[in-house]
Amino acid sequence: MDKYNIPLGTLVEVKHIDLQADKKNHGVRLYVVAHHKDAKGTPIYSLGLKGETNALKMYNGYYEENLKVIDKISVELTKDEINDIVQWGNTCEEEGWLIEKEVNLKDRLSKII
Repeated sequence: MDKYNIPLGTLVEVKHIDLQADKKNHGVRLYVVAHHKDAKGTPIYSLGLKGETNALKMYNGYYEENLKVIDKISVELTKDEINDIVQWGNTCEEEGWLIEKEVNLKDRLSKII
């Protein structure tokens, strides 16, 4: 049984392989958000935004040889850091800097930790 060499939460970069479909994803950096196995039991990885749990928002089916590890350290935000970011986001919104008004930054960041 093969083991997963890339832990959950690791930032990876997608490497281009010979398939034309993968050319568009070359160089994309996402986090490993789930581990799976193919029909032969070989580990495959699902990628997405950090902490993503919605399977519909994951990019599935990446083999280890198609991924380059960028950062194995998973940095978590403290509550104070989240509050600082939210305060900055609220200031930006008040000043009219944010275009997307429907984003609830605090809720999105809270899901990360």
